[in-house]
Amino acid sequence: MVDEQFGLDTVAAEQAVASVFEQIVAVLARRADAAIDDATLFRLANTLFAAFARAGEDGLTAEQIRAACAAFPDEVIDNRLSVLKKLGAIQPAFDKPYQREFRASFTSYVSMLFVQRMLARGGQSELHHLLTMEKIRLEGGEGTAEEALEVVVGVTTALRLLVAELVALTVGGTVEALRERAPLLWNAKSLIDQASAVHAILLKFWPELSRKCGELRSAIAAYEDASTNASARLMTAAGTTRALNLLPPEMWRRFARRATVDELAAVLADQVFDAPAPWHDIADLTEAVASRPQPTGSRSTPPRSRVPDGDEPPSQERSDAEAERLMGVAEEVLSGGDSVAIEQLLSGMDWVTARRVLADLVAASNNDQFGYRLAWSGPVQVQAGSVPSWLTPGVFERERRPA
Repeated sequence: MVDEQFGLDTVAAEQAVASVFEQIVAVLARRADAAIDDATLFRLANTLFAAFARAGEDGLTAEQIRAACAAFPDEVIDNRLSVLKKLGAIQPAFDKPYQREFRASFTSYVSMLFVQRMLARGGQSELHHLLTMEKIRLEGGEGTAEEALEVVVGVTTALRLLVAELVALTVGGTVEALRERAPLLWNAKSLIDQASAVHAILLKFWPELSRKCGELRSAIAAYEDASTNASARLMTAAGTTRALNLLPPEMWRRFARRATVDELAAVLADQVFDAPAPWHDIADLTEAVASRPQPTGSRSTPPRSRVPDGDEPPSQERSDAEAERLMGVAEEVLSGGDSVAIEQLLSGMDWVTARRVLADLVAASNNDQFGYRLAWSGPVQVQAGSVPSWLTPGVFERERRPA
């Protein structure tokens, strides 16, 4: 009778574990017996769990679930609901007949977050968390020998698998594959230090595990060697600059083909573009050009008549006409006043017109004979959707001459 009771308890415990496992893998299944391979189903799961979170303890009906996921095809929604219901990720909200409301499993959502983090970080961050928790649990020697043995075997196994993958990528894989799996190299020194600290605690409080600890030391040393060799190959492939961020052109092309619109836009998220402004004084530029040594050649320039060709006006007339045009633009902008704000002036203009006006004001400001000044102040203001979308506060004004 005792054996029968023990067997029933064991079966019940195993069934509970199987139930939780089904909830964990529910978000990964296309059907109840097959893993998903479509990112759309991940987005649908995110949308679905967000709708359940907003609904609270009342849950959602099947109609409300379909309304919340209306952006996805009906057949995809029906498939998701069938899989999640069968595996327990979605369960009846109340235990009563003719139940219409459902609630979502917390375990399923957390498991999805875990899987997404694993996909983004390659799993090494989980090993960091594991070592941190095991160190805290074992400090002071409060754990049992069985728990200590479980820790040393688990950490040794994880490190050996990590070493095997690194060695395969370094020795037999391509440089591109090694770069893509580079997250395995992140914080290698930190990971080695954490594993060594756990090893020291194990050996201090459970000396009977010295043989197993020797296997752990061997795994730590192998990981250090594998990380060093993989880093050396990446640095060699990067060239003499040893700059690991200098990726080959095919890597950039592959990123551009695979990236989403948001990922491509994020490349320029921290870039600010301002209006062109003179970097040097016009007089200094003129002097630099005039003082540049002229090349001497065997052929001399043919003589040119001083009489202008055809109807072409003399250069002085062209210069005077341009000066009159710039002064006319400046006076039209000022409208009889002494100053005008740039943001007020350019507001409402299309970009082509605004650029032309701004170029004329810069030219008028750079001419000392006109008596105008273009001054900028304040940080760049970026306003998406407006024209222009960026604007630096400034003022175009008449220069006050000393009396």
